[in-house]
Amino acid sequence: MEKMVKSEFYKNKRVLITGDTGFKGSWLALWLNSIGAKVYGYALPAEIKNAHFSLLGLENEITHIDGNLLDFEKLNQTIKDVQPEIVFHLAAQALVRLSYDEPKLTFETNVTGSVNILEAIRNTHSVKSLIYVTSDKCYKNKEWIWGYRENDELGGHDPYSASKAAAEIVFSS
Repeated sequence: MEKMVKSEFYKNKRVLITGDTGFKGSWLALWLNSIGAKVYGYALPAEIKNAHFSLLGLENEITHIDGNLLDFEKLNQTIKDVQPEIVFHLAAQALVRLSYDEPKLTFETNVTGSVNILEAIRNTHSVKSLIYVTSDKCYKNKEWIWGYRENDELGGHDPYSASKAAAEIVFSS
C-alpha cells in the first residue's frame, strides 16, 4: 500500500524549485506553497505573457529569482543565500523541435545546467534532498506500448532526448 505524502513534512521547509516558471514547476510551487513550505524559485522569466506561473500570481506568493542554470556564479550564490533543505530540479530546455534548431543550447542547459546544480548543492550543506525531474525521452525509443522504466536503456536520436540521457548519466555518477 502506498503512503500518501504528508503535507506536514513540508511545513516551513525551505524548498528551491529550478524551473518554477514552467508548467510543472509552477504547479509544484503552488502546491508546496499551499501546504506551508517556504518556496523559492530559480528560472528564466516565463516566455509568454499568460504563462501558468503568471496566471497563478506566483510572483506574489513565492520568492522567485530570475536566473539561468548556465550562470553558475548566480546559481551558486542563490543556493547559498536561500539555504534550501530540499531542491526540486525541473529546469531544462524541454522542447524537442527547438533542440534541432538549438542543439548547443539544449546540451548546455540540460547537461551543463545539471552539473551546475549538482556542484552548487555540493557546496551547500543545508540541502538534504535533491529530486531530479526528467522525461521519458531520456530512454531509447523502442516504440513499446508500455511506459519506460528506470532500468531501461538510455538514449535518443534527437538532441533533446540525448541531452536528457546524458544528464541522467551525470546524476547517476
